[in-house]
Amino acid sequence: MLKKIFLSFPMIFAFLAIAFQPVSAQQTVVGQQNSAIDVQAVQTAVNQGGTIILKGSFDFGDKGRVDITKDVKIVGEKDDGGKPLTKIKGGFWTFHSPLPAQLPPDVPGPKITIQNIHFHGALWAPIFLTYSSGATITNNKITNVQPVPSPVPIYGKTGLNRQQGINCGTAYAILDTPKYYPGVFKGLLTIADNEIDVFNDTPTKTLAQGVFVIWTTGVTAQILRNTIYNCSRNSIETLDNYLGEDGSGMILIKDNKIVTAQVGIPVPGPLTPNGIVAGWWRDVTGGADPKRNPKHTIINNSIRARGETSFGISCLADGAVIDANTIVTEASGSRPLLLWSSNVYIAHNKIEGTGMHGLNVSPLGALKGSNNVFVGNDFNHFKASVSDVIFEKDANNNLIIGSSGTVADLGSGNQIEGLKPVSK
Repeated sequence: MLKKIFLSFPMIFAFLAIAFQPVSAQQTVVGQQNSAIDVQAVQTAVNQGGTIILKGSFDFGDKGRVDITKDVKIVGEKDDGGKPLTKIKGGFWTFHSPLPAQLPPDVPGPKITIQNIHFHGALWAPIFLTYSSGATITNNKITNVQPVPSPVPIYGKTGLNRQQGINCGTAYAILDTPKYYPGVFKGLLTIADNEIDVFNDTPTKTLAQGVFVIWTTGVTAQILRNTIYNCSRNSIETLDNYLGEDGSGMILIKDNKIVTAQVGIPVPGPLTPNGIVAGWWRDVTGGADPKRNPKHTIINNSIRARGETSFGISCLADGAVIDANTIVTEASGSRPLLLWSSNVYIAHNKIEGTGMHGLNVSPLGALKGSNNVFVGNDFNHFKASVSDVIFEKDANNNLIIGSSGTVADLGSGNQIEGLKPVSK
C-alpha cells in the first residue's frame, strides 16, 4: 500500500503543476496621446493575450493598427452612466484580426472582446475582424470615421470610397479578391449597445455600412440595441453568412435604432440610403438554400430612412421573421419594407411616413417572393404614392391579413383579407 502511495506522488505533482500554471495576468495600458508610443504599447499587451485594460486617451495616427492573433479582452473605462471614457484617436482598421496563414485554418481563430472604447477618426473602420471563433463588441462609441478610396472597384465602379463602423467576416481579407473563406470567422458574435455615427461629406461616392457582417460560417450573430446615424448606404448589413457543416448558425437583429443619411450612394443599386439588409446578395441562391441559409430574425427595430429612394428593411433570405419593427420613410420614392424571399413571417410592423409602397414583395432570381404570411401590419400612418402593399408579377400564393391599407396584386394565388384591392 505504501509503495502505491509513493508511486502516486508524481501524478499528484503533475496535477498541481497544471492547476497552478500561470494565467495571462490582467494588464493595464495608459494612453500617452502619442502614436509613436501608444500603438506599440497596446500591440505588446495584445500579443500576450488575456485581459487588457485601456485607460485615458490614445493616438494611433493615420496608419496605426493592432493585430489580434490571440484570445483577448480589450476593455476601456466607463463613467457612472456607462459611457466609454477611454478614447482612441485615428488608426486604419484600428483593431484588426488578420487572415490566418493556413487556409482552411488548422486552429480556431481568436476569441475577441472589445468594450467601452470611444473610437474617433479612424480610417475606413475602427473594428475590422476577419479571423475569429467568437467576438463580443459592446458599449463602444464610434465617431468621425474617415472614408478611404476603395482599393478595388465596387461592383465595377471606380473612384468610390469605403467607410464602416464594425466589420466582421472575410470580405476584405485579401483586398483585391474579396471572397468567402470557410471556417475563418465563426462562433458567437455579439454586437450590442454601440453608438455608431458614420457621417461623411461624400455620401453619393461612399459605400458606408454601420455594422457589416458577411461571409461567416455557422455564426450565431446577435446585433442588439445599437444606435446608428448618418449611414450613406446600409446601416446594418448581414449578407451571405453560411450555416456550419453541423447546421449551426442564426442571425438576430433586435432593438436597434437607426437614422440614415438623407443622401446615399446608388451602388450596387439605386435604392439608398437604407436601414437593414439581411440575407444573400453576392450569391442570392443561398437565400433559398436550406443547407446554407441561416434563420434570420429582425424584430423591434426603430428605423428612420430619410432618402428619396430609401428602404427600411430588405430581406433576401427564405424563412425569416420580421416582427414589431417601426419604420418611417420620408419620400414618395421610398419603400419601408422590401421582401424578395419566400416563407417569411412579417407581422405587427408599424409603417409610417410616406413612400411608394409600404410593403413591396418581388421575386429576385432564386428568391421567389411567394408563400409569405403578413399579419397585422399597420399602415394607418403611412401615405402611399401608389399603394400600401404591392405583390409584383410572379409574387404568388402570399397571405395578407390586416385591418387597413391598399393592395396592388400583380401576382397570382394571393389571399387578401381586410385590405382594399386597387387596380392592377
